[in-house]
Amino acid sequence: MQKHSRQTTHKKMKSIYKASTFAAILAAGTTSLLADTVESTEESAFKKIESSIPGKFSLNYRIRYEEFQNASTDTAGVSHRVRYGYTTDNYGGFTAMIEGETLSRIGDDADEIHPLDNAGDGTDLNQAWLKYADKDLGMIKVGRQIYTLDDQRFIGAVGWRQNIQTFDAATVEFSGVDALSVKAFYLDSVERVTLASNPLESYGLNVSYKFSPSAALTAFYYDIENDDAAAWNSTTLGLRYVGSTKLEDLAFAYSASYATQSDVDSGEEGDYYAADVSGSFSGVTLGAGFEILEAGFRTPLATVHKFGGFADVFLPITGFAGDFHDYYAYVGYKIPVGSGIATKLIYHNFDTKDGFAADGDELDFVASYKLSKYATLLTKYGRYEPDSGAYGKRMFTFELNFIY
Repeated sequence: MQKHSRQTTHKKMKSIYKASTFAAILAAGTTSLLADTVESTEESAFKKIESSIPGKFSLNYRIRYEEFQNASTDTAGVSHRVRYGYTTDNYGGFTAMIEGETLSRIGDDADEIHPLDNAGDGTDLNQAWLKYADKDLGMIKVGRQIYTLDDQRFIGAVGWRQNIQTFDAATVEFSGVDALSVKAFYLDSVERVTLASNPLESYGLNVSYKFSPSAALTAFYYDIENDDAAAWNSTTLGLRYVGSTKLEDLAFAYSASYATQSDVDSGEEGDYYAADVSGSFSGVTLGAGFEILEAGFRTPLATVHKFGGFADVFLPITGFAGDFHDYYAYVGYKIPVGSGIATKLIYHNFDTKDGFAADGDELDFVASYKLSKYATLLTKYGRYEPDSGAYGKRMFTFELNFIY
């Protein structure tokens, strides 16, 4: 008992030390990045490099302190990730891009960072593609690429994790008719956030029509097949409507989605329902919504962190054993300090039918502050508590993002 207490105290002290160190790094970065002269120097240096070589260099750096706890995992540590890329000039409609990504931890222990980031630790080829674009017709892109559709519920990039999800794919977009967008894809493989590569033989079609600048209806069909994981295999047909409107000082936004899915092998079917509505006035946003996945409904290529709460309790990409219901409400406010601190508080109530998992509640919070044209601070917190009294789940992050 005494030994456990000493280990716990040591771990807490180590966590406090890391947090203090990280805070000091960010404080120093904040002091310098807030200065206009530094921002001007940064921009001047990048432009000087680009003026000597045709094309554009890109840099995306993130340093993150993260705590993650559940019944079997307790991590607290600092990781940092950098993406470095180059995109050529446009030559007769053709452009090409190559990008690498390196993820590493500050410290030697593997269990000090999030398990998914630990699995994705190292250097990887992130993107390498060739694109042809015609301003009147659309574009085609072939190679390893970041690819997302709609709200990323079915095809996403998992941008929250340090390593991003990419695809070896051929993607096409036709935009030759006003208000109409037709997107098609063939996916040969997916490069996961863990650096695992999964072979695919998947294709899909996403057709969107804008009835007005603020309202659009999208129809989609996705056929996902993974030769190494039959539980991914499914065909999905769905509709999504998004819109917004203004009424004097009030601004409203709304969305609704429906999809039906069939298991490629067994033929079993399941449905998906989601809706969200919000209103904004005087800098305050109030909103509510729900998401329902019937038993077995799968989303293996989604950005799952966007859905079901920040604490990542409900992440089975191959479907739930029973129906899953998420009812949520949120309030957002931009605090008028400096450039403005954007905040959002979200409450979730989870109702998992048929007792396949614990019902529960979750409270999430996120805040971001733009330090300069290139740098942003972000903090995020999520705490899930099951109704059964079992061990809950908690996550906390504090990070600096630099994007050029």
